[in-house]
Amino acid sequence: MPAGRLAFLLLVVGNLIQVLTIMIGGALYPGYDHSRQYISELGATGAVTGPAVSWLGFVPSGVIISAGCLIAAWVSRRNGLAVAVWLLLGWYGLSLSAAGVYPCEFECSRAAPSLNALMHDLFGGSGYLTAIVGLALGGFVAAAQGRPGLVLLSIVCTVVTALGFGGVIAEAEPAGLIQRGLEGAIMVFTLSLGWGLTRPAMAVGS
Repeated sequence: MPAGRLAFLLLVVGNLIQVLTIMIGGALYPGYDHSRQYISELGATGAVTGPAVSWLGFVPSGVIISAGCLIAAWVSRRNGLAVAVWLLLGWYGLSLSAAGVYPCEFECSRAAPSLNALMHDLFGGSGYLTAIVGLALGGFVAAAQGRPGLVLLSIVCTVVTALGFGGVIAEAEPAGLIQRGLEGAIMVFTLSLGWGLTRPAMAVGS
């Protein structure tokens, strides 16, 4: 299988695992409200779904997404900006895995955060920040590929992600929907950019 297609396949699989983890975890978590509760609460310390969501969902999905991004960076190795974009998105993937390794407190309470909770916020926050930068720079990569629609998508997803990150930091309501919009925008753009790797004429550096 060509490296570009492998990278895209890994991105699809990693994101699919993440989506299924959220859906299944939410269904098994008594009283869970997707619109108001953070995704991390599904894997939190003391949550009924905690270990399963963390180790069967968050950790593998992030590792697979990061692997796809690293392969994408290699495919795009002749274009420094494209490599930077994929490495930034790859760090976001690793932050998803870190969220499983370092779960937040029950219901992601910050009343008396443990070391795990602090690490959770550190990795999560840095992952969102790198994703925002990656989405913004990804628009320039899309322009080089001659994909004006993807340039527009970059702008829209960057704005949605930046506003969503601000909402998560401010703990604005509805918190769950805001975070899902943020992560959904990252997912949509990453997969859209990755699709170009399956088409040699579009794959920068191939």
